Amino acid sequence: MAQFKVSGSMKVKTLKENFFDSFGAVLRVYYKNHFADDDATLASIRGEGDVKGGEFECGEQDLVGVFENFMEELYGIKVQIASPDNKKLAKNDMKLCDLVNMAPVKERGKRAKVTYRFNGGEYTQKNRFCQAVVRYYADQHPEARLEDLQKVFGEVQKYPMVASREQALTIFTSDGTAGGDYFLGEGDEIDVRGGKAFAWKYFSKTFFDPFMAKVKELGYEFEVVGEVEEN
Repeated sequence: MAQFKVSGSMKVKTLKENFFDSFGAVLRVYYKNHFADDDATLASIRGEGDVKGGEFECGEQDLVGVFENFMEELYGIKVQIASPDNKKLAKNDMKLCDLVNMAPVKERGKRAKVTYRFNGGEYTQKNRFCQAVVRYYADQHPEARLEDLQKVFGEVQKYPMVASREQALTIFTSDGTAGGDYFLGEGDEIDVRGGKAFAWKYFSKTFFDPFMAKVKELGYEFEVVGEVEEN
């Protein structure tokens, strides 16, 4: 389950982009009686009075109304969630994971046009592409331990992108599922010296872009086929 993180230092533009990338829907952010400036931080536009600030996370199973209320209670910022085409507002009892289905049928799945070709494989999901890169690195470095892979690939949303099964099971999704943020299924294990490793499976644009920079830094060749859409 995707975890979406909000902090006061985040810019309005980044918040909206990450929300669209995570849930496939439009987030409208308001300041007083108009839309907030994209370059403003959340802390700079938060309401006066008893607002807490700080950080919070939500997941795909959370409700639209819960997310909107959190934003108002925590930051004093009014937000509304709209359909992917920004033509109608989502109902409060909708789950965030269902937002993408508000798009007309002909518009759904646009992001699936992109295919990543790497090491003889084709991946229409960027998380599977990321997993393939980690697996390839491990294959090319049979002496590498889990700790070595963690140093190379770093963190995603403050969690290690590569973890042991035991580590993964200590991390819970917003609905309390242990290890649900990692690929832990049959065939997902990656052989490393002294054990097995498992890759993270949720990548918003904020975390996918640095990963792609790492792929280029490693000198790995890949091909992106199709149109990369701007969210």
